[in-house]
Amino acid sequence: MKITETTMKTLSLLTALLLAPLAALHAAAPGAKPAWGDQGDGTYRNPILWADYNNPCVFKAGDTFYLTSASHHFMGMPLLASKDLVNWTHAGRIYSRLGGVHADFTFPGKACSAGSQDGEVGFFRGTYYLFNWSTKYRGFICKAAAPEGPWSEPMSLSEKVVGHFEDPCPFWDEDGKGYLFLVGNPGALRIYRLNDSFDAIVDQGTVLIDDIPPKGPQVFKRNGFYYISVASTGKNKDKAQYVYRSKSLYGPYESRKIFHAGKADINAAQGSLVEVSGDRWAFLHHDYNLFATYGRRVYLEPAGWTADHWPWIGVDSDGDGIGEPVGLTEPYAKPALPVQPINAADPADEFAATTLGGQWAWNHDPDDSHWSLTARPGHLRLTARHLNTQGGVSQFGRTKVTHREDHLLFAYNTLVQRLYGAESAIVTKLDTASMIEGQRAGLCTMIDDYTWIGVVKEGGVKRIRFAKGTATSGPGASTAGPELKQDALWLKIEHRHYKGTMAFSLDGEHYEPLGDRDYPYRTAWYEGTKVGVFTFNVTAGLEGGHADFDFFHQQHDGPRTARKP
Repeated sequence: MKITETTMKTLSLLTALLLAPLAALHAAAPGAKPAWGDQGDGTYRNPILWADYNNPCVFKAGDTFYLTSASHHFMGMPLLASKDLVNWTHAGRIYSRLGGVHADFTFPGKACSAGSQDGEVGFFRGTYYLFNWSTKYRGFICKAAAPEGPWSEPMSLSEKVVGHFEDPCPFWDEDGKGYLFLVGNPGALRIYRLNDSFDAIVDQGTVLIDDIPPKGPQVFKRNGFYYISVASTGKNKDKAQYVYRSKSLYGPYESRKIFHAGKADINAAQGSLVEVSGDRWAFLHHDYNLFATYGRRVYLEPAGWTADHWPWIGVDSDGDGIGEPVGLTEPYAKPALPVQPINAADPADEFAATTLGGQWAWNHDPDDSHWSLTARPGHLRLTARHLNTQGGVSQFGRTKVTHREDHLLFAYNTLVQRLYGAESAIVTKLDTASMIEGQRAGLCTMIDDYTWIGVVKEGGVKRIRFAKGTATSGPGASTAGPELKQDALWLKIEHRHYKGTMAFSLDGEHYEPLGDRDYPYRTAWYEGTKVGVFTFNVTAGLEGGHADFDFFHQQHDGPRTARKP
């Protein structure tokens, strides 16, 4: 059965009419609707998450869908939850530290280019298992009785594999035996047997797919067939989604190309097929670095099954039997699921809780002795440490610099989150009353490059400063602002389509730009730009001054949720 564009448009309209009154479809004035995500009228625009939740793994527990993603450069795998596949909230994180797996993660510099790759969550006999491979190409496992945890600390996976492997996917057959699928380099998909406790690989593996360079496998069984869904590697729009099937786990497999970008200016591959109900499914995937500032954003596509038991994804607009993305230029009907409050996994934080939300991550294993949400209720307190002196910012062996003074990538206590939207304003309020000599604190963007605006204390004087640097050349030129004669100030980033401008305010209303105007962001190994707060000290032997942040807001161009004015 071929799913045509006309058929899908008809289904979309019927679904929209069921979910919302017809009048509501045209109620908003032109330009008033969000640029992405839930449109508030039973429809959505892709991407549903305009942020770097790359290599998404989506699974269902009861009536709730969960999404987790890779975190190549910063610690902690985020966990999002949704009831309708469009509106997502932060549900925590699967792990918070990897120091027990790799000692390199305990200090910044090297940790900035480490972390987890394409983890996959599986469920078997009452336990959820996360299998993951770090960017050091070493496997680890986390376990939980429920998706929202608590999850176990990462445990090293005992393996016999040698070389560069990634993209693990667990699978349990009906006889209770466990298997792990891994992508090797050069590209081939292999299947490995697991031991009875599922924490060790016990054989040398068998190649199943090598006709394309595969990425991000997902394995499941349905209607007597074993299915392997994989993305093909390639340049930008050349990537596509393939499905392989066989009556035997070890093959032979037949394949079908089921989804590609078509005429869309995105990449359309690598994600998860998930059951909505019965034959109604959905596919959530990322785009591929065409928008480097943002990393890889998350898209939602309709999916289902043909009469001859093959999955389909998207809309076959040209009749070639291959689906294409929806919701890029015109809104598309949301899945037929209960209506939910509009939410775009809002990254804003009032620091009113006693634990950090899942939107946050450190650039090193957390040092819990140097941050607090309780020392001053309603504030995030970061206590300065001296810069890491072990040196060696490394981006997979491509870029290295020795230790440099005043280099943000070597700083402990840099807390970051994903950049949201094509346009956004990031604002925080900083209290500098307890800063000490040599300390820096402020608001930053970072990946391989960094910029920051904040306050430095030198010679007993506090001064506002803009600074920038790279992983290849160290600190760049800085711009000195005025002396700060009060304790509090507001810091802001104006972000518009790949570029940013930093500014400060003494009253929270009137802002003065400082430093480079419209400086370009860039990516690093598929990762999008991160934004966050920091403090560190450049004076050897001096630690202990702290910086208090009152809130952190991202006011983006997607769906809005309630936040502090």
